[in-house]
Amino acid sequence: MDVSQIQEVLLQAIRRINLSRQPKERLEVSAHAAIFGPDSRLDSLGLVALLIEVEEVLQEAGDDVTLSDERAMSQRQSPFRDVPSLVAFIASLMAEAR
Repeated sequence: MDVSQIQEVLLQAIRRINLSRQPKERLEVSAHAAIFGPDSRLDSLGLVALLIEVEEVLQEAGDDVTLSDERAMSQRQSPFRDVPSLVAFIASLMAEAR
């Protein structure tokens, strides 16, 4: 799976999460959207739901990736802060798994 496919998986997960959120609480669906932090509408429970959704979609595509692990939590800059950061993090995990 290449970076553009990973990005589409992530955007698809955001769209799915938005279905259960009130209009004012929905996340932006774009390649540069904030995911978690001061510029996002997502709280920690919402982040967990999004990460589970992304993991499930990746697993359906044949890629078994765990996003919320010690490595992710210990990074100086969170890989969950925006779409590009999370896409890069997922790509690095997938590359390591190969």
